[in-house]
Amino acid sequence: MPKDLRCFVEDNADTILRVPGTVAREHLSALIVQAARPVMFEAVAGFPGWRVLDLLFVDRHAQARVLDTVPDKVLPSLAAALDRPPAPTRPVDVAPHGQNVLTGDEADLFALPCFRHGEKDPAPALIAMNVCREPDAGAVNFSFTRMTPIGPRRATYLIGSSPHQRAILAAWEERGEAMPMACVVGTHPAYEIMASYSVPNHLAEFSELEMVGNLIGEAVETVPCRTVPLDVPAHAEVVIEGWVRPGVRHDDGPGPSQALYYLPGASPQPVIEVSAITHRDRPILRQHNTLMFSDHQPLISLPHEALLYTRLRADGHDVREVFYVPWGGTLACVVQIVPQSDGETRNVLMRTLGQRWPNAKLAIAIDADVDIGSPEDLVWSISTRVDPGRDLFVVPEAKGHPIDPTARRVAGGARNAVTGKWGIDATKPPLSRPDARAVFERTLAPRMGEVRLEDFLE
Repeated sequence: MPKDLRCFVEDNADTILRVPGTVAREHLSALIVQAARPVMFEAVAGFPGWRVLDLLFVDRHAQARVLDTVPDKVLPSLAAALDRPPAPTRPVDVAPHGQNVLTGDEADLFALPCFRHGEKDPAPALIAMNVCREPDAGAVNFSFTRMTPIGPRRATYLIGSSPHQRAILAAWEERGEAMPMACVVGTHPAYEIMASYSVPNHLAEFSELEMVGNLIGEAVETVPCRTVPLDVPAHAEVVIEGWVRPGVRHDDGPGPSQALYYLPGASPQPVIEVSAITHRDRPILRQHNTLMFSDHQPLISLPHEALLYTRLRADGHDVREVFYVPWGGTLACVVQIVPQSDGETRNVLMRTLGQRWPNAKLAIAIDADVDIGSPEDLVWSISTRVDPGRDLFVVPEAKGHPIDPTARRVAGGARNAVTGKWGIDATKPPLSRPDARAVFERTLAPRMGEVRLEDFLE
């Protein structure tokens, strides 16, 4: 049986918090942020038959389930999969989401349990993976977007975070033609990793869908859409088909960014005119709450953690982990490294700050004895291993991110901004100075790791 969202939920039932009581959609965001683990809402008031699922990437334990590995092997496993060549998708004729086909007046975006993520969101919104294609059967792009219904069959979609999608739409608009688009919700979560993946050259070389097979260990099956000339993942829960008319824009937002601010704010965005909605019986609306400690930060960071991990190790650094900490809103990246010699860690920090995405403003290096996922350990390491006059540096007027409220907008486009960046070396002295390194040996309890308290509570 092909891997889909339902088999993933069944296989990982021990980790998913199921909420059987009926909840109001207005409460979904507040409930999701309290869950702190994968969560499924079995009933949403006013939307019979629909379920809502979130937090499948909330931490390394959840990510390990997606990649069928263990938490400390998430990045090596993902890096290896991304390093393999793309594999062709497999076309099929029938898809489970064809159980319900809604066209014309039956297609109604307001019938989906979209919800407000932040308290000042102007309207309920939907997070979807969209598929679009260059004119003349060119390259295919697969990426995430926020869709905000502005009518039963019309929605704005936030195109700002996808440079490839912007380029594809520009090509259609230059020809004066409508762009076909399909918005996919509810696949095996491995698809979502590739929908969050972005490197400058991939559009000319492969579609992100062609890389999903490396993550799930089987060929991705695709099926033709009903009303637009596109192929979509066959084993989705919901597919929204439509056309994006050239030059049509409508104000979108503001919506909360991964940094938890309403920045860059409202902006004119393209509009999709829906031609069909298909969905499975009793569909699962897989969503990403865009507030802190949700999937919004870890999911969009994960493929880029793996890319940076690969690049740093290829440079010869003994890097153990890379983590865009969720509480940093993707603006802070922590690299766990065992430094070999003086100056090495600063080079690693500068390379981290120079990454194209997610364009962090703060890079912190920690040693192998520090728990990279622990805020307590991180503060302890900074407090006890950093001399600010020696181990901290600032890069003024560097390229920033428009979600950062400290960044200053500059000419050249709405997404152009500059800000200061800083690096903190919170590692121990390098291996080349063993005596100095020994001073920073961490005090641990005797026989640490040999016993677990919970074993004695029965």
